[in-house]
Amino acid sequence: MESRHATLSNQLIKEIGSGSYPVGRYLPSEKQLAFKFGVSRPTVRRALENIEALGLISRRQGDGTMVLASKPFTDYRYTTRPVDDLLYGRGAERIVTSQDEVVCNKELAAKLGATPGSQWLHIAQHRNDRNTGEMMVWGNVYVELKFSSIAPRIAGYPGFICDLIEEEYGIAVSEIQQKIRPIIIPDSICKKMTLPEGSLGLEMTRSYLDSQSRPVEVSINIFPEARSSYSIKLSRTQKRVKDR
Repeated sequence: MESRHATLSNQLIKEIGSGSYPVGRYLPSEKQLAFKFGVSRPTVRRALENIEALGLISRRQGDGTMVLASKPFTDYRYTTRPVDDLLYGRGAERIVTSQDEVVCNKELAAKLGATPGSQWLHIAQHRNDRNTGEMMVWGNVYVELKFSSIAPRIAGYPGFICDLIEEEYGIAVSEIQQKIRPIIIPDSICKKMTLPEGSLGLEMTRSYLDSQSRPVEVSINIFPEARSSYSIKLSRTQKRVKDR
């Protein structure tokens, strides 16, 4: 059953949208609305809070409630868990299997957004569930070779590799770009993950960019379909959009 404040919110949104309360005008007071709709003032207050969150009204003590727009916000934002949870989930343990230096050929350079011939530190790693020991993610991480002094600390570091770069060099990541594509997991990786040959998965490439939009780290991770889930929630932003 719908709550009273939700019912009132919907009614007021409908009346604002129809022009009963025009943009730039004020709504009746809480006391007047309570009387009109036969509800308590706390119910009115909660309904107005809901409507304000949608960007339709502005409430100021001593100034009343002004109508700002006839329609709710049209922009949405992602509501997610912290980025480390989004990648691996709670309790995932990093296991580094090898580190070496590589020189980018054209194919790798295209994946990294780098220049052919540039040098990178390559870290082969995977993530295991701490409770079950099951391998959740298979990955390769590439770090610009000029940051290679972090190499000895990577295996035991609990956070992002880019955090190590910031600690050592003061280079902060200002943007993360992510690409996801479906793949058939290579047989060699299926074997290591104890998956049937030909298993489906997702390849997630994440580029960690500095303030000049240059990649300081790129991770290419494979998530098996049977062991992965990815969910997001979209919520309306608090940014004002032009009323239509």
